[in-house]
Amino acid sequence: MFGLLGMCALAIDIGSWYQQKQLVSNAADAGALAGAASLPSGWSAATTAAGSEVSKNVAGATVTYAQSTTFVTGDSITVTVTKPAQTYFASLFTKNPVTVKGTATATMMNAGGGALPWGVMDLPYVPGQTYPIYTDNSGPNNGALRVPAWDTGTAQCTTGSANGYGGSSLYQAEVTGGILTTCPVTVGEVLATKTGQNTGPTQAGVASRCSSLASPATVVSFPGVGSPSILQPASCQLVLLPTVVDDATGNPVWPIQGSQNVRVTGFSWWVISGVAQGGKEVDAVYVGVAPITSSAQGNTLPGAYQAQLTG
Repeated sequence: MFGLLGMCALAIDIGSWYQQKQLVSNAADAGALAGAASLPSGWSAATTAAGSEVSKNVAGATVTYAQSTTFVTGDSITVTVTKPAQTYFASLFTKNPVTVKGTATATMMNAGGGALPWGVMDLPYVPGQTYPIYTDNSGPNNGALRVPAWDTGTAQCTTGSANGYGGSSLYQAEVTGGILTTCPVTVGEVLATKTGQNTGPTQAGVASRCSSLASPATVVSFPGVGSPSILQPASCQLVLLPTVVDDATGNPVWPIQGSQNVRVTGFSWWVISGVAQGGKEVDAVYVGVAPITSSAQGNTLPGAYQAQLTG
């Protein structure tokens, strides 16, 4: 009878430990996601955000952090949460303490499925107005970028061959979206411009991305006063674009001599409104600046980064 009671008591404690394990695991998930979302603001901001989120989900826990790389250097945070488990009957049979632990890793990614391989110059734009975001000038292209994608074979971000896509096929796949994992683009990163014949891949990419283009007014509302409101956040036409300057001069002028480099200064949201001349031009309506940090004030638009669990 004593043995039977002991087994029943232990079963109660094991069930309790399982529930507590789930609690700290959920807290680790929440902390990692909060931390990854704050990584663009720095490691200190990431750990502070992660710790704050963990404390909302579990009390009396010990939290540790580790920065790691999933796609680009330092893009991930691992949060480990440990806590002494509460026991009811097990202490009658052993004096060894029981702890529960949860670990989660989250990675910062560009929002909207990743940045498209088009860059817009770091200039003032008017929300609701239409601008060409890509034009083929029959020489250096104005707007096309070489954005790295993840190659599963080499486990690296590359602008060469990623999962069998390279050159114009990689560019087209990134415009289409959902085919490859576009690696996170960060502020200050230097990207090469993409020269060559891009008209066909541009038209095909947009057509594959969106079977038809709706009026931008059905995607985003532009009030006379106040910030724009996104009506369809999952719209294929709503895209995140890097804002860039010429890396050589620092000027917001697209390089004119062949394949050159541009430097990313930020991000902005746009709604694709049309493709003209068989892909020689892509027009889009400017929505607004995409905040870099989750704590950005005065902007109701989605941030440039979002977090996803990767471990």
